[in-house]
Amino acid sequence: MNQDRTELLVYALAVLITTTLIAACFSVLKVTNNWAGNSLMFIPGLIAVALHLRRRTFSSVGWRAGLPIYWFWACLLPIIGLIMSLPVAIQLGYATAGPILSAPGGALAHLPRILRNVGFYTAISIPFAFGEELGWRGYAQGKLVKEFGLERGLLLLGIIWGVWHTPIYYFQGAFQEHPILGPFVMTPIDNILVVVPMGWLYIRSGNIWVPTLAHAFGDVLWGFSDILFPKNHEIGSWLILQTAQLIISIVLLVNLRSRSNDPSQRSLQASADSP
Repeated sequence: MNQDRTELLVYALAVLITTTLIAACFSVLKVTNNWAGNSLMFIPGLIAVALHLRRRTFSSVGWRAGLPIYWFWACLLPIIGLIMSLPVAIQLGYATAGPILSAPGGALAHLPRILRNVGFYTAISIPFAFGEELGWRGYAQGKLVKEFGLERGLLLLGIIWGVWHTPIYYFQGAFQEHPILGPFVMTPIDNILVVVPMGWLYIRSGNIWVPTLAHAFGDVLWGFSDILFPKNHEIGSWLILQTAQLIISIVLLVNLRSRSNDPSQRSLQASADSP
């Protein structure tokens, strides 16, 4: 096993074992505070920092602002996923308008407050999202793509990323109706299908902050959509969302393959490979 693969294995095991142990301790000690749970998002980044410090490769992460168009796409992609899936879920009866939207005045009356809250919680979520993105995109993605190729590298990243979430959601009881299926099956599949859009943003922008924004905004957007449009059928709604994410992933993967000689992609890969 070469050095990069060894480092990837060490990184994955360190992140998974550390997260599982802390999440299990939270469960045993009855720690249910959301901030404590969210703090686990820093683990991938902190372990990546330790490995970056050893090799002094922080410049490979990508810190410059980059082109504005990719900041736009960071916000647009989660919205596209919502627009593709939510109306279908509502039409099939898997989701319905919640009390806020049924109140006098409807959505328009509450729109300014909703937009303010989305912006506020996105800003709060940025540091937590960065904790994950620094590890998954900033450290692991480039190495996995280099070692296994674009498709297999992103697939492996999606699997590791998804399995990392499993102990968190399992010990937190995030899926009340599906305590096993949710964390052990639904969550990994969800991450596998979102890894291409996140990878696309990082490769195209060469900037860690772009996928960080997409991560934070996407989490908040979907959180608010669950409040505004409660799910009547969790698995049905999930399947519709995964279908939308699969379509988006196919389109973006084709774009990555068709522009594999793009200078921005080559420069990002080269920086990821540098010692």
